[in-house]
Amino acid sequence: MFKRVGLIVGAVLLSTLLLGYVFRLPLLQWVIAPELKKAGITLSCLDFSITSSLNIHADRVCVNYQNQQLQLTGITANTKRVDIKNAVLAVNSLPKSDNANQLTKNLDLALPLNRPLISIKQLIVKSDELNKPLKISILEPTLNKFNVTGDINASANLAVNKVSGQFEINDTFLKHVINTKNTLIADANFNTQQAFSFDGIELELNGDISSQFAHTYEFSHTNQQCQVNVLTTGKLATRFNLNSQALMFNTDLLNNKINLTPSCIELTPPSEYAGFVSKQVPLNWQLKLPQSIRLEASELRVPAINLMSEGDKQFDILITDTILNITSPFEYLQTTLSAQINTPDINNINVNAQLSGAVIKGDYAVMLESLPEFVPATANGLSLSGHFNISEFIDSKPIGLINAKLTLNSVDAFDISAVQYQGDLTAKMDKQLNAEVALTQRLKSAEYKEFKVTDISNTLTANTNLGVGELFANLTAKTNIKTVNSPDIKLNNIKVESTGLQSRALKATHHAFINDVELVVNHHMSSQAHPFEVIIPEQSTLLLNALIRQFEPLAQLTEGEFNGYISGDINLQNALFNMGISHTSALYNDYLASDLNSVFSGEYNSGKLNVKPTTFNLNEFRAGAVVKAIKGQWQVSSNTALINDVKGSVFGGEFSLDTYTIGKPNQVANVKFENIDASKLVTLDDKSGIVLTGRLAGSLPVHFDSGKIEIIDGSLFSQGTGNLKITNNAAFDSVMQQQQELQPVLGLLTNLDIQKLNSSVALKNDGWLKLGVNLQGYNKAEQQQVNFNYNHEENVFTLLRALRLSDEITQKVEQQYSQKGN
Repeated sequence: MFKRVGLIVGAVLLSTLLLGYVFRLPLLQWVIAPELKKAGITLSCLDFSITSSLNIHADRVCVNYQNQQLQLTGITANTKRVDIKNAVLAVNSLPKSDNANQLTKNLDLALPLNRPLISIKQLIVKSDELNKPLKISILEPTLNKFNVTGDINASANLAVNKVSGQFEINDTFLKHVINTKNTLIADANFNTQQAFSFDGIELELNGDISSQFAHTYEFSHTNQQCQVNVLTTGKLATRFNLNSQALMFNTDLLNNKINLTPSCIELTPPSEYAGFVSKQVPLNWQLKLPQSIRLEASELRVPAINLMSEGDKQFDILITDTILNITSPFEYLQTTLSAQINTPDINNINVNAQLSGAVIKGDYAVMLESLPEFVPATANGLSLSGHFNISEFIDSKPIGLINAKLTLNSVDAFDISAVQYQGDLTAKMDKQLNAEVALTQRLKSAEYKEFKVTDISNTLTANTNLGVGELFANLTAKTNIKTVNSPDIKLNNIKVESTGLQSRALKATHHAFINDVELVVNHHMSSQAHPFEVIIPEQSTLLLNALIRQFEPLAQLTEGEFNGYISGDINLQNALFNMGISHTSALYNDYLASDLNSVFSGEYNSGKLNVKPTTFNLNEFRAGAVVKAIKGQWQVSSNTALINDVKGSVFGGEFSLDTYTIGKPNQVANVKFENIDASKLVTLDDKSGIVLTGRLAGSLPVHFDSGKIEIIDGSLFSQGTGNLKITNNAAFDSVMQQQQELQPVLGLLTNLDIQKLNSSVALKNDGWLKLGVNLQGYNKAEQQQVNFNYNHEENVFTLLRALRLSDEITQKVEQQYSQKGN
C-alpha cells in the first residue's frame, strides 16, 4: 500500500513539475511581474530554460524602468555566476513624476553575503544624445567589485551605504560619443582620472585633469591666423547633491594658462590705432579659479576669477562675487569687476564696476604720460577719471549717468597749444528718456599761430528727449575769456552767453560782451546754409577806446554813441550791414574832432568790402586852426576807402577837398579855399603885431607819396582889397634899424592898402612852409604905390603845435580824457 501511495504521489509531483516547466513562462510572469511592477519595473519579455547541468539559460529578458529600456540576451546563471553575453540599454528622457520633489535617502543596499558573480560581455548604451553607441564590458571578479572596460575604463565597489570607485576618460571617448563637429570641443584634448563615491544623496568626484584647447581664428582682412592655446592641469573636485540639486567645483588647485601666437596681435582691423593696440596686447595669460564654484538649481555662484597677464604688459582682471541665473543670465546677474592695466605705453588704467541685474555702477581712471602715436596731437600729464551708474541698458535705452573728468598739463594739436586743461563731462537720462549732457571746461592758456588766449572757462548744457519723434536738443552755454592777444589786437574780458535749439539744423543766439562792447549774434546752421545776424545795440563809443588805443595810442573817443546791424551767410561768405555813429567826439594828441555823425550801409561779398556813398557831418575840428561845419561823403569800394566832396568853414571862409583815398600810398588831393578872412589867418600868432584884413582864396595840391605829405605848386591870392598894418613887430623893427637904407621902403608897409596879393605855396614833408609873396598896394600917408616881393619860410607844424597848446578848449578836453586813458 505504501508503495502504491508513493507511486501515486511521485506521479502527481512529476506531473506538476512537468506542467510547471511546460507553462514556466506564463507562471513566472504571473508571479514575478506584480512584484516588479511595485518597484516601477516592467518585465516585457522572458524566455529561459534549464540545461542538463542544471544551469538556467535565458535567451532574452526585456525590462523597462522609467522609460529606460534594457534588453539582455544569452544569459547563463547558476549558483556561482551570472554571465550575460549581450545587453542593450536604451537611454531616454525621464518621465515627469509627481514625486520629483521627494528627497532621496542615504544608500541602504541589501547586499547578500553570497550571490552569483555577474559579468556582461558587451553592454551597448544607446541614446539620441550620443554620436555613436557606447560599448563596454562589465566583470565582477570578486563580490561587489566591478571592472568596466571598453569605451570607458572604470572600477566600482558596492557597499551597503556607498558606491565608490574610479574612472578614466579622455577627449577621444568624448568625441566618439558626442557630436563635436564644428564646435570648440573639436579642438580640445584632455585626459582625466577621477575617483568617485555616491552615498545616495551626494556624488563626489576627485582626481587629476590635464586638458589642452587649441583653436585657430582667421579674419577676412588678413591672411594671418591666430592660434589660442589653453592649457589646464591640476586637481579637480566635484560634488553633486541630489536633494539640493547643488553642483560644486573645487578649482583652486587647477593651473590654467592661455597663450596666443605672435600673429594674433596683427589681427586688429586696419585703422590708425591698430598698431598701438597691437603693442599693448599680452600674449601669455594665467587664469586663477576660486576654491569653490557652486551651481544650485539655476543659480551659479563664482566667488572670484582672476585673469592676469605675464611679462611687462601687466593686465590684472578680477571678477568677484558673481551670481548668475543660467536660465535668464541677462535678467539676473550680479558681479564685481576690477581691472588694472600697466604697459610701457600706458601708465595706469583702473576700472571698478558692480553689476546687479540691469544696473551697473563703478568708476575708472586712466593716466598717460603722453598720447599714443596714432593720435594727431601731443600731450603731457593726461589724467582721465570718472564714475557711472546705469540701469536698464539691456534691450532698452539706458538710464542713469556717466561722468568723465579730463586733465592735461599741456597739449598740442592742429596748430593749437594749450596749457592746464580741465574738463568735466556728465551725461544722464531718466525713465522718461529726458537726457542732459553738461560739459565744464577750464584752460589756463591756449595759442593758435599768432593768437594767445588766457583763462578760458566754458560750460555747455544740452537737454533733449530721446522718445518717439524728431529729436530736439536745447543748448545753453557760458564762456569767459580773460584775454585774447595777437600782434594786431588785444581783447579783454570776453563774456558770451548762448542759447540754441538743435534739430535738423542748429539755431542759436549768443549774447556777447567783448571789451565791454555788447553784441547779439543769431545764426541758423544747416548742411545747406549758415545765415547769421549781428545786432549791436546803441552804446557809448567810449567802450571802443580799448581797441582804438591798440592801433593809435594817442587817439581816443571822448563821447558819442554807435549801433549796427549785420546779416549774411557764413557759408557764402557774404553780409549786409547798417551802422551808425552819432554825436561822437575824438581826441588825437592835440587834435580834437567834435560831434561826428554818420549812418552808413554796405556789404561784404567774396572777400570784398563795399560801403555805399555816405554823408558825414563833423561839427568842429581843432588843430590850432578851428575848422567848423565839416560835411562830406565817404565810401568803400572793393576794400578801398575814400573821402570826397568835403566842405567846411575855416578862418571865416570856406574850404573844399575833392578826393582822398585812405591808405593809397601815392595820390594828390586838391584843397581849395574861398573867402578866407585874412585877419584871422595872419593873427594866428596874436603877438606878432601884424594885422592883415581882406579876403583870400587859394588852391593847394596836397601830394601823398609813401607816407610823405607835401604841397607842390600851391597858390594863394586876394579876393578884393585889403589892408596891412605892422606895429610892434620885433623882427620887422630889427630889420628897420639894421638896414636904415631900407627904412623908406619898409616904412610903406606899416600901413598899406592892398590892391592885389599873390603867393606861391610849397610845404615840405618836415613842415617847412615856403611862400613866394607878391604884394601890390597903395600907402595913403606917403601917397605912393607899392609893389613888394618877399620869400617867407616857417615851420607850420611848430606853429600849429604852439597854437594847439594855446587852445583853451582843446586843453580842457585833452586834460580830462587823457587822464582817463592813463
